Amino acid sequence: MENIFSVSHNKEIDLGSGETISNVYVRVYTSMFTSGLVAKMGANRFTTLMALASYMDEKGECYPTQIQLAEAIGVHKNTINKYINELIEFEIDGKPLVTRTKVNRGQGNISSFYKIHPLSQLAKFNGTIEPVNHKNEESLITSKGTTTSDVIRTNNNQSNNINNSEGLITNSNQAIKYFQEVYREVYNVNYTVGNYGREGKLMKDKVIVPYPEIAKEIIELAVKKYDDMFKNPRYPRPSIAMFSWAVNQIIPLIEEERNLTEVAEQSGNLEDEAEKRMLEKLAKLK
Repeated sequence: MENIFSVSHNKEIDLGSGETISNVYVRVYTSMFTSGLVAKMGANRFTTLMALASYMDEKGECYPTQIQLAEAIGVHKNTINKYINELIEFEIDGKPLVTRTKVNRGQGNISSFYKIHPLSQLAKFNGTIEPVNHKNEESLITSKGTTTSDVIRTNNNQSNNINNSEGLITNSNQAIKYFQEVYREVYNVNYTVGNYGREGKLMKDKVIVPYPEIAKEIIELAVKKYDDMFKNPRYPRPSIAMFSWAVNQIIPLIEEERNLTEVAEQSGNLEDEAEKRMLEKLAKLK
């Protein structure tokens, strides 16, 4: 039988007030450590997982806010957002420890629903765990590079770097990451993906497939020109959803900028040629 570190429920007496206090515990199985899971996970992911687990029910489900989680482990809200994303990206043999679903509660109120899976080696009450596979330790733990339970999977041989040998964006994962990079550069805050599967498909269908050569330029201009072209009181900042309708307005901008660049280059070349001819004439006069 697998060793565990605690039981699920206990009652204690507060010696000061004499009141009975009911405490609930999460069962932490030693396989979490003996399998190498914690070592591969790292301190930040592990701490975040334990904070999430303190809220979970028997099914591993919980609804804590980012503020609650940030306060639980003593970090800033922006930091806990980063830690949560890293934890959700983490997989064991292609399976996630934690998945997240965004729930729209109306009037702009969006909350996160988390599911801690049995592979985490954590359980509560009658919950059970799923054994970690020890047979393939080298490929046991991986990272998806995604941020929700809606996973975009890529071929293992496919590069996930945004800037490949040709500087092109070739898959949805790269497109979303580049959008986040430009968004951070312009607004100095992180962009949180609402639904990775839906928004990744949108990027693929509206940007990558129809415009593979200029996908990167489309994303960059969409963010950098948003305040001038698309900003309104209801949508003060850009989102990936904008690519469902804004691409057709961005394409002419790219063509215009390329034409201006060509004109500038041609002008520069003409100036260089004129200067060269002048120097040649001066040289003949000497």
